[in-house]
Amino acid sequence: MIRTFARSRAFPVLAWTYVVALGVQVFFAGMFVFVGASNIELHRNMAHVIGLLTGLLILSTFVGRVPEKRLTFGVLGLLIVQGMLVHLNQWFGLSLVAALHPVNALVLTYASVVLARRANGYWALSAAPAATRSFADGMEGAAA
Repeated sequence: MIRTFARSRAFPVLAWTYVVALGVQVFFAGMFVFVGASNIELHRNMAHVIGLLTGLLILSTFVGRVPEKRLTFGVLGLLIVQGMLVHLNQWFGLSLVAALHPVNALVLTYASVVLARRANGYWALSAAPAATRSFADGMEGAAA
């Protein structure tokens, strides 16, 4: 029951929440640029929320035995690169490399949208009637 919930409900909801959180993060970056430098704290704190969501997303893939582990870990890798791009400027003064931060954010958002769209399929599978699911599962087993 927990496995089914993690796969059919938690994983899709977390995947789409992740995409929304990235959109909010871009909004906070825009506030920093256009409203004032004091808004950088919103952007910085939202990064921690996104990190937490990443951990929950990974947890739901393992608990729910979701086969999207590669893409989920790809999102994690892009998130790590995102943070490191900021620190390259802070620690080593590599501002030209750190300027790739928004470019990586685009790639991270694309990967997250792909993951969320794939997660839709797990929601649809859980919504099918139990008799239909068992028949379809039986047919897949017979074909293998």
